[in-house]
Amino acid sequence: MTAVASTPGSAGISGLPAYSEFVSNLEAPPPPPATRWPFAVLTVIGALLVIAPLVTGMFPRAVKGEAMIGSFAPYVTQSSIENYRGDLGVLDEARSNVLALRAAGVEPVGQVSGGYARVDQFVRDYPEIRSDMSAMIDAIDGNRGNYEKLASVPPFGSLPWLIALPGLILIAAGVFGFRRAQAGNRAIVWRSVAAIAALGLIAVPLAGGLFPAAPAAQPLIDGFRPILTQDEVRRVQGYFVTLVAADGELNSRYTGAVRTAHPDADLAGITTLESRWQPMTSRFAALIGAMNDNIGNFDAVVALDDSTKPLGFGAFRGLGWFYLLPGVIALAAAGAGLRSRAARSASPDGGRRSAASAGNSAAPARNPDPTTSIGGL
Repeated sequence: MTAVASTPGSAGISGLPAYSEFVSNLEAPPPPPATRWPFAVLTVIGALLVIAPLVTGMFPRAVKGEAMIGSFAPYVTQSSIENYRGDLGVLDEARSNVLALRAAGVEPVGQVSGGYARVDQFVRDYPEIRSDMSAMIDAIDGNRGNYEKLASVPPFGSLPWLIALPGLILIAAGVFGFRRAQAGNRAIVWRSVAAIAALGLIAVPLAGGLFPAAPAAQPLIDGFRPILTQDEVRRVQGYFVTLVAADGELNSRYTGAVRTAHPDADLAGITTLESRWQPMTSRFAALIGAMNDNIGNFDAVVALDDSTKPLGFGAFRGLGWFYLLPGVIALAAAGAGLRSRAARSASPDGGRRSAASAGNSAAPARNPDPTTSIGGL
């Protein structure tokens, strides 16, 4: 048997890992971060959308505005306005009837009771009552169109949630999308989530009719401001004390005394008041009750509208833009950076350059084999 001579150092060289093992175990370098600024924009927009309803007190105030709109629904109709005007006309005729009896000298004299003080007060105070209540009805009638526009929008109580909830979604999409982008991922899922929230913001004013309804808010506030106060409600309640007392005296003593003394006297205006009294007072009592119950709600609506006055406009006038502008910006941010990154990935030499640079940096320099060098000597 022929022994194979071993060259010096061959045992040590044969114990080294093969070159192929180096090449096969190379780790790819981490990908560069993807575009991150769109996710920062989404986070900021989302935070603003969450903060705005809190700062303006929109959550409780919008609920009160919704309650006010619902409470006035039965009274802001054409038929209701016509009924109120007709009721005032009945009171007009009753007073005119009393004045006509006085002018004809057939008014009874209450010698035992000292006269008809309640009827006298009605005749004396009714012009002011008529003027004040007519102005109240005119204010309601004049703003009927504005009321209908505001009543046609989504329920006021839902409006702050339609701002804040998309804001929370945008915050989540911005934070998690930023982390994914930092790891080199385009974060398509979080971009899609942000785009859906943005489209929801855009849809609210367009589908909900906020833009045509917004200009109606300020005239409605201005029209209702003089009548939805504690002083005005107390004044109107005092009017009803006068009217109730006069009606009672007319029906219990006055008409009986007239018919006794003058059976042929014309009492048409007074008897019409008597026949219409119950439905008339029921209608007016319900309206005054609604006014009294909604003074606080109206004040909340005014405070909500005034919350943006430092910015130079009322909240209701800018209501549609509070949804549309953040929605458009968020939608643009959700799609920002996608095209440029896709273009880089699809470039014809982009992949070869990165592979070549990786191969050049990974390949070790070849050292001459000592045995080869010795053998070539």
